[in-house]
Amino acid sequence: MSNILSFILLVPVILWSTFQPMLFINATMVEQTLRLALYEGQKEASLQGRYDQAIYDKIRDYLVEIHHYEPEEIEIKGTETITPRGERMYIEITVPKPVMSVGDIFRIDDSEPFTIRKYIMSEYIP
Repeated sequence: MSNILSFILLVPVILWSTFQPMLFINATMVEQTLRLALYEGQKEASLQGRYDQAIYDKIRDYLVEIHHYEPEEIEIKGTETITPRGERMYIEITVPKPVMSVGDIFRIDDSEPFTIRKYIMSEYIP
């Protein structure tokens, strides 16, 4: 009886210590991939002076290929008007939040998305 009771009390600690490092590494990889995709998109957009559908598609395709997101789950917004050199442009990407802790595995509500917003100066000379 005491063995069963101690096992039941230790199961949450065992689960947490087993899965938490892997979940943290996965969440970190998702964040780094988002930042890399945004950086590549920012380089192109700064030279063109705006974000267009081709840049959005490249970012979306990269995230679908690497993390297997559904394309309709990825929301990308950015400065779509021509921006002259020295002006600020922004891009914002929203994806479903990755599982970050063992407690999130058992939670059904996944309504909180993961959003990153970045700014860059335009290099476009009209």
